[in-house]
Amino acid sequence: MISQATYLVVRQYSGLVRVGHSVHAVASKGFNLQTDAYAQTRPSYPEAMLNRIQEMLPEKTSIIDLAAGTGLMTKALVAKGFNVTAVEPVEGMRTKLMEVVPGVPCIEGTSWNIPVENESQSAVVVAQAFHWFDDIKTLEEMHRVLKPGGFGILAWNLESGDRSEWVANLRNCYEAYDSAVPQFRKMKWHQVFDTEKAKSLFVLPYTSELFKHDYWVPKQDIWRRVLSKSYIASLEAPQQEALKVQVDAILKDVPTDNQSRVLYPHDSHMIYFAKK
Repeated sequence: MISQATYLVVRQYSGLVRVGHSVHAVASKGFNLQTDAYAQTRPSYPEAMLNRIQEMLPEKTSIIDLAAGTGLMTKALVAKGFNVTAVEPVEGMRTKLMEVVPGVPCIEGTSWNIPVENESQSAVVVAQAFHWFDDIKTLEEMHRVLKPGGFGILAWNLESGDRSEWVANLRNCYEAYDSAVPQFRKMKWHQVFDTEKAKSLFVLPYTSELFKHDYWVPKQDIWRRVLSKSYIASLEAPQQEALKVQVDAILKDVPTDNQSRVLYPHDSHMIYFAKK
C-alpha cells in the first residue's frame, strides 16, 4: 500500500499534472475510447525481459510504472515481487488498471509531473509509451524521483513484420494512418538521449536488448488489437469500417490451430540507463 508520507506528497504534486505540458490529444481520445480492447488484446511482456529487470533491481524495491495504461506491465512487475506504483494520465485507463491490478496504488500524473517523493524509486519503467513524451522535462522528472544509480527502463512490444509476411501486410495497412502521431518505429524518441542535458542526467549511451515474443491469439482478436491503437480508435466509423475490410482480407488465409488461433510474432525492445 502507498505510505502516508507518499500520500501527502501525491496530494502536493497532484495539482501540477495539468500545468505546462499536456497529454497528446490522439493518445487521450483513442485510449479512452478503446480501453477494454487495449486491456484484452495487448500482450504482456516476455518473461526473459521481466527476468532481466529482476536481475537489475533489489528484491521488493519501489518502482514507478509510468504511463501504466491498463496495467499490463504493472501486473507483470507485481508478479515479480516489486512494490509498484502506477502513474497514468488517462482516466479510463486508470479505471481499468484498478480492475486488473486491485490494491496497487494508481495515481493521476504525467511524465512531466510524477507525484512521488525525490529519490524514492529504484526504477521508472515506461512500457509502450515513451514515444508520446520523449523530451528533456520527462528525463529530468525521472531523474528527480530515482534513487542514486536507479534505472530508467523503456519497453516496447512491436509486431514483427520482419518475421511474418501477413504481419508485414497488416502493419502496412494500419500504419498508413499514423503519420501524424509519434511511434516507436519512427525512432524520434532516440533523439533526446543525444542531448548534453540527457548525458548530464544519465549514464549514456543506453543499453538495448531485444527479445522474441511470439504467442497464440484468437484470429478474431486481431482486429480488436488494431482498433486498440489510439490513432485507429480516433478515426471516424466509415474509415474504421474500410480498414476492417482490408484487415479481414489479410487475415483470411492466415493459418490457425485447432482453436482458431494464429501465431502472432512480436519483437520486444528493452532500453535502460542508470541515473548519474
